Amino acid sequence: MVAILSGHKLVKRFGANIALKGVDFDIEAGRVTGLVGANGAGKSTLLRILAGALAPDEGRLVLDGREVRFGSMEDACRHGIALVSQELNLFPALTVFENLTLTASAGGRALMGGRGAAEAAQAALDELGLHIPLSARVHNLSLSDRQLVEIGRALLQKPRILILDEPTSALRQSEKDRLHRLIGQLRDRGVAIVYVSHFLEDLLSICDDAVILRDGARVAEHLNPKSCGVPDVVAAMLGAKAGVETGRAQATSLASAAPKTLTLSGLRGPGQLAIDAWSVPAGQVIGVAGLAGAGVEELFGLLFGRLQPKAGRIGLPSGGGAPNSIPDAVRQGVAFIPSDRARYGLMISRCVADNVSGVRALAQGRDGFVLRNRRIDAAVLERCRTLGVKMSSIAQPIGQLSGGNQQKIVFAKWMEADPSLVLLDDPTRGVDIGAKRDMHDIIGQLAGQGRVVLMYSTDPRELITACDRIFVFVAGRLSKELAASEFNEHDLTAAMNAGVRGAA
Repeated sequence: MVAILSGHKLVKRFGANIALKGVDFDIEAGRVTGLVGANGAGKSTLLRILAGALAPDEGRLVLDGREVRFGSMEDACRHGIALVSQELNLFPALTVFENLTLTASAGGRALMGGRGAAEAAQAALDELGLHIPLSARVHNLSLSDRQLVEIGRALLQKPRILILDEPTSALRQSEKDRLHRLIGQLRDRGVAIVYVSHFLEDLLSICDDAVILRDGARVAEHLNPKSCGVPDVVAAMLGAKAGVETGRAQATSLASAAPKTLTLSGLRGPGQLAIDAWSVPAGQVIGVAGLAGAGVEELFGLLFGRLQPKAGRIGLPSGGGAPNSIPDAVRQGVAFIPSDRARYGLMISRCVADNVSGVRALAQGRDGFVLRNRRIDAAVLERCRTLGVKMSSIAQPIGQLSGGNQQKIVFAKWMEADPSLVLLDDPTRGVDIGAKRDMHDIIGQLAGQGRVVLMYSTDPRELITACDRIFVFVAGRLSKELAASEFNEHDLTAAMNAGVRGAA
């Protein structure tokens, strides 16, 4: 079959770092091509070249048999190419309808107009199973809803080539299943689809073929998604056979003889959260599981000072009470590592050093009024080295790092602040299996150093892998506790759905 769009010997450099090393890539009509690789392998760079956001330093693009150079994403959009980026590109202050009918890749101009615009926008939401008003402001939406709005906007462009970069990273299983059915329908209509996902089981189930990048180069092995398994893909990605994670080794506790705890009593949140009594010890990774709206998000909001309780008491490990604001929470030793790192976790326009040192030096004032740049830079460099951050220097802009390395910077920022309570909200969203293992090790170290660690994930399997105990929330209340010996995905999923009518 003839490719609609091909990349030939594509090379891209960022300073001394070579992100792509002569990569060939074909996109064919009516096929879903998976793109796989560890963080920093070059996936995002390749996608941005295909979508017109970057120009290759060497090599060429061929569209419909003719060499082409995209001047911008708007130019690529005019040629029928739509990109759904891992880092969402919505306008938070605008409505859902305005975001669907306006797009940055089209230069901010309306993609459609007239009487049929609202009907088309609503049809796109219906196709994705997203039941929200077109008049809703995007900044009020959950991360999963914003991700679906981004996908809906790409569909409204009616692309010939649809590039999906981690499209399911914030989606619940029912939303993911619906999206996969839609991808199958688009494939049947002849749309060419590029699919990137760190959920390897999903990628193997939906793709017709798979291209693997490692350290900026295409791996020679050709893997057929229909006949290979996850271990085969992992081995090709990382260069060695690697088993699937089966559970975390118990961290060696460095906690003091009198470990600190998080205590909640008679707690009532502004929503439906109600916890009569709960004590969370230091030294373990405690998982918190629940469907959307079950109470986990509200709990994290209360502990991080974003929400205020209606009643009850919060006793933080630092000895303080309920924080009255986010800065107060930070001063009391609370760290929050979000799933939406671009929106809440990082200063995207700043460099690595500014991000890593920000909380310690500015919010907590531990380095005095005059920041000691040499000492801070040395600490940042050592922290990044310890976490295995791939970067050219600590002066490199955060936006140039891969998603996994960006998330490691979020960890580094909070580790520099030496928190006593760590809140992890889907902390490995959108990162590859290698980086996920690294982060699980970091999380175990945080607990082992005597901190209270609460971890939420949209993937039940990750909680089973990373946690020592799991507490399940249903309708705002603690409904079940699972010890490590009781962990299995079936029981955890059933517990999350207990008493939920019509749950997916």
